Parts: sequence; C-alpha cells; structure tokens
Amino acid sequence: LSLNLFSMYISSYSHFTQLSLCRQHLSNISPGYYCQNGLRFKCKEGTYGETSALFDDNCSGFCPRGYFCPENTVHPIPCSPGSYASGGAKECTSCEVPLTVPMEIKNNMCRNDRSCCFDYDTN
Repeated sequence: LSLNLFSMYISSYSHFTQLSLCRQHLSNISPGYYCQNGLRFKCKEGTYGETSALFDDNCSGFCPRGYFCPENTVHPIPCSPGSYASGGAKECTSCEVPLTVPMEIKNNMCRNDRSCCFDYDTN
C-alpha cells in the first residue's frame, strides 16, 4: 500500500512539474506549437495551432476539409483550384483536371472531397 501511495505522489509531482515548466515558459509556446511533458513541440501534420500556450497534441484541431496543414501550421492553407483535401490533411491531392478545362471553371470547383474532381463541365 505504501508503494502505491509513493507512486501516486511521484506521478502527481511529475505532472505538476511538467505543467509548471510549460507555464513558466508560456511566451515560448507560440502559435504552431504545443507543450507536453514540459517540452515544446511543433503542431504535427494535419493539425494547426492558431493560439499560443496550447497543451494538446492536436493543437487547435484537425485541418478542416478543403485545407491542408503541414507541420507547424498556424492557419490552415486552402487547397489550390483543381485539388482537394478531406479533414486532417497534410497536403492537398491534385484532381488531374485536363488542361482544356478553363481556370474560371477550376476556380469554382469544390475542394473538400474526391468527388470535386468530377465537378466540372466544359459545355
């Protein structure tokens, strides 16, 4: 029983110390980063960190559909015309739209699902 109490004390102390380390250096946890176990990490691919002092490894959340988020993203980046991304994407996927499709039509295509790749009509 005393060993269990000692383990709980060490675990609680360790958790408190790790949070204290992060809180002491909140100015070092800028957007695009999060703090965990007392250390600062870049927001991982497919996530973004809009605010400072984040403590979740998903940062502010997963990248929304129609956007991509490489590592350390602060604001999700929209997919370019003729490409798409589902939620949590680290990059957009090209639709490989034929060159004969005018840019005006590509600009109006949706960008949040594979079905967008077939969302053009040249007639």
